Amino acid sequence: MKLFFVTSSRDKHREAQAILGFPLERVDLDLPEWQGLDVLFLAQMKARQAFSQLQRPVLVEDTSLELAALGGFPGPLVKWLLKAAGPQALPKILEGFADKTAYAKTAAVVFDGEKLVSAVGAVRGTIVGEPRGHHGFGWDVVFAPDQAGGKTYAELAPHEKNRISHRAQALRALRQALENHGWTAS
Repeated sequence: MKLFFVTSSRDKHREAQAILGFPLERVDLDLPEWQGLDVLFLAQMKARQAFSQLQRPVLVEDTSLELAALGGFPGPLVKWLLKAAGPQALPKILEGFADKTAYAKTAAVVFDGEKLVSAVGAVRGTIVGEPRGHHGFGWDVVFAPDQAGGKTYAELAPHEKNRISHRAQALRALRQALENHGWTAS
């Protein structure tokens, strides 16, 4: 099965191919941006919409950054926070809070018009005081996953990030779920 990865992000496309181990055709579609705090629901809605436009098997993902001190906000709305204020806004938002804990989550969904296969990956970490590192994209410069010894995603080499990230967890689980459904990449 050939999958069409619906994303405008070349960085996400590169990461997804490296993690999954097979080629994906990237398609940049202008999809309605569903709003809400449930990353899995948002990804499933996006997958259905993408399939309705392409009429081909699609892979979509949605990502969330949940700040514990803010009850999980901004969650999937982090995209809009980054567009408005950049990743340096995240540490500033948390300046008055002792708890800097954050949860990075990705929901990855494949939809072929009949079967909807989903997986979620989550990583606990901390928002650091100021941006660090030169790899990655988005909020990678301020998120230090617990299993990275204090380094941010942006301070890790791409292969190190792809070994532990929320996106890697979701995509590996999705690949396993697809194999369990008898789907193979082409």
